[in-house]
Amino acid sequence: MIYKTLTFLTITLFITSCGSAKIIPTTDTCSLEKHWEDSLYQVKINGKKINSHWYLKEDALDITKQLAKENKCMSH
Repeated sequence: MIYKTLTFLTITLFITSCGSAKIIPTTDTCSLEKHWEDSLYQVKINGKKINSHWYLKEDALDITKQLAKENKCMSH
């Protein structure tokens, strides 16, 4: 009887501890900065570059959409 109770409590504790946390939407914003000479764009989150690369506009927009899916920023 004691073993059944301990097993039940252990399984119950394991199941309840594995629940996923609620995802809180980010308030960070994605933006694009146009290159001063070329038709290239840099992706930024809250005004900070995500890297030093410059992208074509469609690629930069795709990156911002992917970052939004990953909850790293809100797409504009």
